[in-house]
Amino acid sequence: MYDVSTMFRTFYKDHVVLSKAERNKLFDKKELNIHRLKEGLKEYNEEKGTNYKLAESMVQGSVSMSTVIKNDGNEYDIDVAIIFEKDQIPEGTTSVKNFVVNALNRKCTGFKVPPYSKTNCVRIEYVDGYHLDFAIYRRYKDINENYKYEHCGSEWRKRDPKAITAWFNQQNKDKYYQLREVVRLLKMFSRSRDQWEMPGGLVLTVLADENYKEYDRIDERFYYTLRHIRDRLYWNKDVYN
Repeated sequence: MYDVSTMFRTFYKDHVVLSKAERNKLFDKKELNIHRLKEGLKEYNEEKGTNYKLAESMVQGSVSMSTVIKNDGNEYDIDVAIIFEKDQIPEGTTSVKNFVVNALNRKCTGFKVPPYSKTNCVRIEYVDGYHLDFAIYRRYKDINENYKYEHCGSEWRKRDPKAITAWFNQQNKDKYYQLREVVRLLKMFSRSRDQWEMPGGLVLTVLADENYKEYDRIDERFYYTLRHIRDRLYWNKDVYN
């Protein structure tokens, strides 16, 4: 295979990887909106006589896995898990999403649209293209005093908010920290044609991990991984979380 690794490296550095300043901007938006939520909950509690408060919060998704890539339209997804104690919030998932939306609307002004609930999250949209999704969880301790987590969707479902990031970090380590760059390149490739309808980031990440091919050169790693993804999907289009 003709060696285009130097051009790949230049493209990767200049057009794919976020700068430190850009990464910090994403985390700043996360911190700002966590603060807004906490302040909104205080106001909500005083008005309604409730005691809703965050037990934990953490970044999820591509930001936590450091697979987020540059985007000309600033359409960055910031996924944040917000976690409440199970015995301190309503049982109904709709009721939980509603009080989170209510709290955010008290402190989020001047947005593209007011914060609103979706099936699996509460979303905040910025005028400049960013959006932040609050995935809501509740936690409780099992008989061994270990925390168990459930995600707030159409119903409560068992899900560990740290599991996918922990899985990816281990897979990346096992592949000598080269899986992350292949995932970033695959995401960039998938966005390279407006008319393409491509899978989301998690599906692409799983496919890259399943079909990763180890080569010394970045161009060979990407090409042969992509070719094996193509061949895999020809026979089987199921991708498991």
